[in-house]
Amino acid sequence: MPTNPDLPQLAAAAHPDLERHRDTNDRLRRLSDETIARLTDTGVLRALVPARFGGGERTLRPVIDATCEIAKADPSAGWVVMILGSGAFISGLFPARAQEEVYADGPDTRVCTVLAPRSTARQVDGGWVLSGRWAPSSGCLHSQWAILGFPGDGEAALALVPMAELSVEDTWFTVGMRATGSNLLAGTDLFVPEHRVLPLTSAIHGRFPAGLPESRYRAALMPTLAAYMIAPYLGMATAVLERVVAGADDKGIAFTHYERQRDSTAFQLAVAESSMKIDLARLIAENSAAVVDGHAEAGTFPDHLARARIRQHTGHAAQLCRQAVDDLVTAHGAAAFAESSPLQAYVRDIHAASRHAVANPASCSEIFGRALLGVEPNITDMI
Repeated sequence: MPTNPDLPQLAAAAHPDLERHRDTNDRLRRLSDETIARLTDTGVLRALVPARFGGGERTLRPVIDATCEIAKADPSAGWVVMILGSGAFISGLFPARAQEEVYADGPDTRVCTVLAPRSTARQVDGGWVLSGRWAPSSGCLHSQWAILGFPGDGEAALALVPMAELSVEDTWFTVGMRATGSNLLAGTDLFVPEHRVLPLTSAIHGRFPAGLPESRYRAALMPTLAAYMIAPYLGMATAVLERVVAGADDKGIAFTHYERQRDSTAFQLAVAESSMKIDLARLIAENSAAVVDGHAEAGTFPDHLARARIRQHTGHAAQLCRQAVDDLVTAHGAAAFAESSPLQAYVRDIHAASRHAVANPASCSEIFGRALLGVEPNITDMI
């Protein structure tokens, strides 16, 4: 494989294989081994792994584009790629000793994440002892390590924990994003050595462990995660647009004289408006990635307002993609909701995925509004 492969092209080439396993994944409520193997072949799962461990250490834009391509074929696969990619990025923020442990077996080690501090914790000599239940944990069934939030010493913190020390409870019974396998992780009296702990609030504000020179892992934490989250939404909306447009020659409009949807002015307007919303979401993703990577490469850190703006943009992009899907299936007609139609699965998936707390449009707007007006404190540190 070349040093800098064309990730979006490799992801697009995987479409037939990913689509073939999608229904099976949905029934299994997890990604199949075949799907994970194909994703590994594309290189997208190691794209944000540090290069010194054999990873891609890529900038954000090609990773977003590749993940969008994955989500077009299988939204759950795209979501898991985004979560595991985020885990790889966050792993690169930890002290070098922790990274060496995580990637001791090579760059295809996968790390799932649950950032919310859902545990009890007590500090002991040399580290912390945690007990808790963390969910939802997308991609945990395919991971060797987990990044788990916990209440640290005066601020929230993240712990790197081997999956072998955790139990997985089968709790993920949902209408949408079923194949993400976003189950619950549980652990009791887990000892986490100090070098596998990252103070979360400090990292959010750009205070990272010393001695790690890579610019990729000096990027703003929450803006990176928020910008990356747009990718699966874009993939789902783009797939629905392509499918609805492809069927417009063969499908008529019931109770009208239109034998082809494409001849209807109302249908043309619906497609145009939906395509514009997807284009706007894509521009948001591209701009957010450029801001994140630009600061990282320059060795600067975006201020509070710039970070809040990216949160706002992520919430708006998710809303645009969901609206585009809704408008497209309305234009397509009730047939979109037949079990045999692939469109109904995209509707279920985007309505589930776009409700993620990081992309909640009301919360994102309040975060941005407070930042614009200088109202302190903000409603969250996750900016």
